[in-house]
Amino acid sequence: MKKLACVLAAVMLTAAVHAPKRPGKTIRPIAVILNGTHLRVNPGPQFYRYHLLVPVRRIIEALGLQFQRNGRDVTTYVGAKQITLTLGSTRALVDGNPVYLDAAPVEIRNTLYAPLRFFTAALDAQANFDRQTNSVEIVSSLIGRSGPGTTGAGTKTRGTVTAVDLDSSPATITLTYNASIRTLPIDPSAQVIVQDVNTGTSNSGELSDIAAGDWAEVMLDKNSRVKHVVDAYGSHTGTIAAAASGVIVLGDGRVISPSRATAITLNGNTVTIDRLQVGDAVSVRYNIDTSEPRQIIATRKGAVSPTAGPVAVTAISVSPNHALRKGDTLYVVMHATPGGLASYDLGPYVTNLPLRESAPGTYSGSYKIGAGVNFADAPVFGHVSVNGAEPTSGESAAFVSISTEPPGINDFAPGNGMTVNNSRPSIYATFVSGVVPVNPSSAKIEVNGHDVTSSATRSDRFIDYMPQVDYGNGPVRVIVRVSDEAGNTATKSWTFYIKSR
Repeated sequence: MKKLACVLAAVMLTAAVHAPKRPGKTIRPIAVILNGTHLRVNPGPQFYRYHLLVPVRRIIEALGLQFQRNGRDVTTYVGAKQITLTLGSTRALVDGNPVYLDAAPVEIRNTLYAPLRFFTAALDAQANFDRQTNSVEIVSSLIGRSGPGTTGAGTKTRGTVTAVDLDSSPATITLTYNASIRTLPIDPSAQVIVQDVNTGTSNSGELSDIAAGDWAEVMLDKNSRVKHVVDAYGSHTGTIAAAASGVIVLGDGRVISPSRATAITLNGNTVTIDRLQVGDAVSVRYNIDTSEPRQIIATRKGAVSPTAGPVAVTAISVSPNHALRKGDTLYVVMHATPGGLASYDLGPYVTNLPLRESAPGTYSGSYKIGAGVNFADAPVFGHVSVNGAEPTSGESAAFVSISTEPPGINDFAPGNGMTVNNSRPSIYATFVSGVVPVNPSSAKIEVNGHDVTSSATRSDRFIDYMPQVDYGNGPVRVIVRVSDEAGNTATKSWTFYIKSR
């Protein structure tokens, strides 16, 4: 308990150090007024290290603009103009041209914030902070759609997913946006895209992949039916370092405080937050608009052991013993009481997979990895039932990791289209891993068609090359490749220019 108290105290102290300074009296939340109308923003703007920061996504989408996040980069478009904002960098790009901000964008409790200058310098809006009314006022001519209130071909509607009804005909999706609640019919041929904004992954999906609590943007056809859905959520994975009073703290110091609406499972069984323990591996899925945790999936090693008795599971083995990717096949063999009906689960993620009794007491099965399956260090739970009795379960000693998405290559320099006056510029790219780590030895870099990897510095987070010779004036083309431990490969190519004296 002393250790737990110390960990919690340290987390609280850290939060106190980095939180904005507050005077003794109660401070009203900073309001946002967009083109004269109060915009509900939760969480709202706040002062952080003496700078006024504003939540980016909520305001960009209220302006009718796209919000695309890939790792640390956020991209939006104003007409034909592309604007890119990078987490932790004071330099934004407008069609490749730098615009410098007075503070770097930061992520606070899963919400991306940027200084007010971003909206004036990059989006050509008028913005100011009124201390008397304690409000941020933004005036922009970019408003292009009004949100959930309009319908018609090409109309986009967005909001938090309240429900997806797959049993109705046609299927429906219910979205909540501010005070508006809408239930929309879904065209049978509708396309579904599922995005994890933290890992920067985007995949084709099914309606069943859309979870209540996610943030979704849908496009309607002329009959007001949904023809396209982009379902977005945030995710965090880690190991519980401390747990107390309805709150868990992950190893990276992140505090997870679930609400009553948060679904929590442990090894596939529904539990309360108080059942989770230090050492449990967790995956948290949260709403990117409200930052509310909507799902916590926990696994605990050794929670189910091989059983003994009239019906027993004596061993479960899996192969291969490395991280898997799309197209790979996982093989499972369970030794248990013969003559039964058997199945297995891959943690809480993929359940009720069949096992066939290939020999007396030996049950075998396989699972081919498809798109959209991503998890790490999940045990295999085997179940056997003999003569209709309640199933007996066991757990594998080995763990399974599956990643169907490549790692992200999010920050690189010199930037695409940029001109530098240094004939030997440092060339680098940074990596963001998904559910499985990046393989540092897989990182490769080519410059003007030459593999210079042997002269570069590599880690699981970046690759950095410092040229040993001068490059002449003109274009320099760079290609970076990196893979994760499952073998998923990402490639990034760009061109910058040298103009030295």
